[in-house]
Amino acid sequence: MTTARSRGLGAEVRKLRKNAGLRLEELAEQCGWSRATFGRIEAGDKVPTSTEIAIILGTLGIKGDERKRLLELAHDAHQTHWWEVGHKDLPALLVALLEFERNATKITDVALGFVPGLLQTADYARAVIGTGRVTDDQLESRVSLRLGRQGVLTRKNPITFHALIDESVLHRPVGGHDVMAEQLRHIVRISRRPHVTVQVIPFSAGAHAGLNGSHLILEFQRQRPIVHLEHRRSSVFLDDPDDTSPFIEYLPNLAEAALSPAESLDLISAQAKTMEGPDVSDH
Repeated sequence: MTTARSRGLGAEVRKLRKNAGLRLEELAEQCGWSRATFGRIEAGDKVPTSTEIAIILGTLGIKGDERKRLLELAHDAHQTHWWEVGHKDLPALLVALLEFERNATKITDVALGFVPGLLQTADYARAVIGTGRVTDDQLESRVSLRLGRQGVLTRKNPITFHALIDESVLHRPVGGHDVMAEQLRHIVRISRRPHVTVQVIPFSAGAHAGLNGSHLILEFQRQRPIVHLEHRRSSVFLDDPDDTSPFIEYLPNLAEAALSPAESLDLISAQAKTMEGPDVSDH
């Protein structure tokens, strides 16, 4: 059975192969398998056994902690929940998230605390990421990675993106008022793309299901949806229908409670002007 974990493992295998400068058929031949079999592993349709993943890692020369981590990932790849806790696992989570975003046909981002990552400017992202304990080099690397993720919105065949942003996000001057004003203007610009929809959930909506926490819903053409939940020290991918259906089923109600796209852009534009106003320091 294909799971978020098996698809994440496949993404990691693909990354290792490409880092080694090998084509899929070349690595498959070195491992003694057919191209089709190896393709199924990279797609997450086939979960490699411990022996098979050991062969792949041995062929690629992967040793030490990285080898141990991937063997453990393969051992539990049949599980429908993928839990990874702790900052040391962040690269693995990002590899999977990047792969899921690239392959998705639609992404819905319910954002309560910050502007959705796919809509963030460099300065806004720098302010958000900089709140953590990161070095200057780590900060710039992570900002570049976040901006690189936005290619799914600008490529030749872009994903459909729907952002549902709590109104409180518009009022929080992340990075300062000038940075926030430019961030809000950027949302307005990007939302003019036909495949991008932005809606603001106003304070007047009161309590709504989205208040349970920010999350991403990733939908695919042939595979079942994945819900991504991210927190400061933990992250989880859900793909069991019993777990993902509550998130998906309430989306129409949440969109109905939100302002229309046109009303939302008017509010965002007005807030951008407020942020850059001459008396903003008095607010």
